[in-house]
Amino acid sequence: MGHHGSRVALQLVGLVLGTVGWIGSAIATGLIQWRVWRVSSPEITSGVAWVGIWRVCLYSRPLATPPFQGMSCQRLGALDSFVPSEIGVGQGMMLAAVVLGALGKVATVYGLWDAYIGEGCQSRRAGLAFTVGGSFHLLASLCVLVPAAWNLNSVLSNRTIAFPPHYHLPPSARSQEPGAALYVAFFSSALLSLTAAFLLSYRPSAWPSSARVHPLANDFSDCSSLVSKVTAGPGGSLCAMSVSEHSLSSYGADNPAFTPDSNSSGLLRSPESTC
Repeated sequence: MGHHGSRVALQLVGLVLGTVGWIGSAIATGLIQWRVWRVSSPEITSGVAWVGIWRVCLYSRPLATPPFQGMSCQRLGALDSFVPSEIGVGQGMMLAAVVLGALGKVATVYGLWDAYIGEGCQSRRAGLAFTVGGSFHLLASLCVLVPAAWNLNSVLSNRTIAFPPHYHLPPSARSQEPGAALYVAFFSSALLSLTAAFLLSYRPSAWPSSARVHPLANDFSDCSSLVSKVTAGPGGSLCAMSVSEHSLSSYGADNPAFTPDSNSSGLLRSPESTC
């Protein structure tokens, strides 16, 4: 596990919460219990009709439609003239929420992968992935919240819907109440918003923790600070000709002029193994 694993705890929790919220938004999209109508009609056995964003259903043995037993369901289309705006807009926005939530999951998983195994530039890519994933989750949350709040307002206002005659429903109900789908939608929107906050709070580190700040005493990898003059050897490699006394002393090495291997002129002899 990379050094960034401990810094993405919130993002990992966000992935879990966002997944639950995404599944909840998909469930709310398919539920019919958005608006519960209390109606008085001899054709409706239970006296209750459920108005969703895709169809309206009621219990009626004479009007039962297959494959339902004792339930009659009629489709609601966004382009139908009698369908109110909150239902037509809700269809498109809930579908968009499901798609945006899925894209947000992909970006979040990619960001976690980079954060756990990556260093340096991969950490910055993880930050970008979390930003994209958080933005997708925030948009998905808004796409769920708007139709849920709009339909809740219609319920509280007891607004009417002019259903066609073959729907066998009166244009208005005696009373309306919020259905289970609205509660699921609000809960899912809250989880998606919380996920967006967790993902957008990620800040990549400027330097990896495993980076070496101070060189070791025997680390001569930086030849530019040690070698004042180089020349090409027989094999095409670079051989040190002279070494700065100050540079070697800073690394804890003796001055080559006082070593037994130095020649009479005080220059460092170049061993063949140096190349």
